[in-house]
Amino acid sequence: MTSMTLLGGARVCREFQRGACKRGETECRFAHPLETVQANEDGSVTVCMDAVKGRCNRDPCRYFHPPLHLQAHIKAAQSRASIAQPIAATQVQRSSCNTPIT
Repeated sequence: MTSMTLLGGARVCREFQRGACKRGETECRFAHPLETVQANEDGSVTVCMDAVKGRCNRDPCRYFHPPLHLQAHIKAAQSRASIAQPIAATQVQRSSCNTPIT
């Protein structure tokens, strides 16, 4: 599993929370959020999709601005989700067509 918990959410680095992450923000696969970003109950932070698109102008922003290497994972997850959605809808339509009549 990657650092993504859900589309648009990233798991916070436990070592970072202890002040002991040796990988640093640019190499760690988990989020290193600023103090202004609140963690969710499940230990994740909400990703600022405006920042991913390069257009967040909130200062300070209450959402996590992921470094470039995590942005690549987010964009890939979005792409997979957008491809999977039409496929799933097509499968539901086909399965309802193949329901035997009793």
